[in-house]
Amino acid sequence: MTLRHLEIFAEVRRMESITKAADSLNMAQPAVSRVIRELESYYGVRLFERMNRKLYITEAGEQLFSYADGIISQYYEARDVLQDREMTAKLRIGSNISCAQKLMPELLGRFVKKYPEIPVCVKVANSQEIERKLLLNELDFGFMDAPAQPEAFISHKIREDAVRIVCAKEYPIEAKVTFEQFKRHPLLVRETGSGSRQILEQWFAMEGERPNIVMESSDVHSLKEICRCGFGLLILTESMTEGWAEENEFRTVEVAGNHGKRSCCLVYHKSKYLTRSMRYFKEYTL
Repeated sequence: MTLRHLEIFAEVRRMESITKAADSLNMAQPAVSRVIRELESYYGVRLFERMNRKLYITEAGEQLFSYADGIISQYYEARDVLQDREMTAKLRIGSNISCAQKLMPELLGRFVKKYPEIPVCVKVANSQEIERKLLLNELDFGFMDAPAQPEAFISHKIREDAVRIVCAKEYPIEAKVTFEQFKRHPLLVRETGSGSRQILEQWFAMEGERPNIVMESSDVHSLKEICRCGFGLLILTESMTEGWAEENEFRTVEVAGNHGKRSCCLVYHKSKYLTRSMRYFKEYTL
């Protein structure tokens, strides 16, 4: 039984699915299943039960998870303590696109100026991917939407950002419409896992409808250009559309009942040991 066994087991428990855990860990499903069988054989207990095509953790499994979570955290804590000399350990930060464009440049510029000895690496991805990397300890902090698994993280809200519906100036839609009118239009959206996409899907689910998505992309510039050509309504956060009105080619559409807002939060794993450089960054950010 190795640390890797426990990490794989913990991911299966978090995802509640061997298939999803395998995807998250970039492993083959049979390899993940084999690790679970090896752990069950090693401890002589059942860790999971499958009923109605769903995976349920047993009481013994929950007990092992409580130990495994601590063991994994302590292992990385010991590693980080030993590596935290002269604050040369790289600070690994993830940011969604909205925060990366509007918040990170000024914040990181001031931080690096104050602490030039601390190397910083920023990875830009959607909030879902940042959360996954935080769980795998591939990132130290994430600037993202509120996490989908809040019990696993410590989260501090930094700012709120409204979701806006944008169209080309001559696009055939009134400035104020009902949801019934809005839902008929083709939509241009960010990729699955992005904050604005999650809010849109939640909104339509509450109405018992499915959005008419005709294009999705992580490239905001591409979405903007398609919108400019009048091919649909673009769903983005307010901060990402800042300044578009000055181009005199776009306008916003108000939809009754649209109160969608997304939060930009500083997020880190609740069991994460914060090195001196991480503590400095957290204190500086908050």
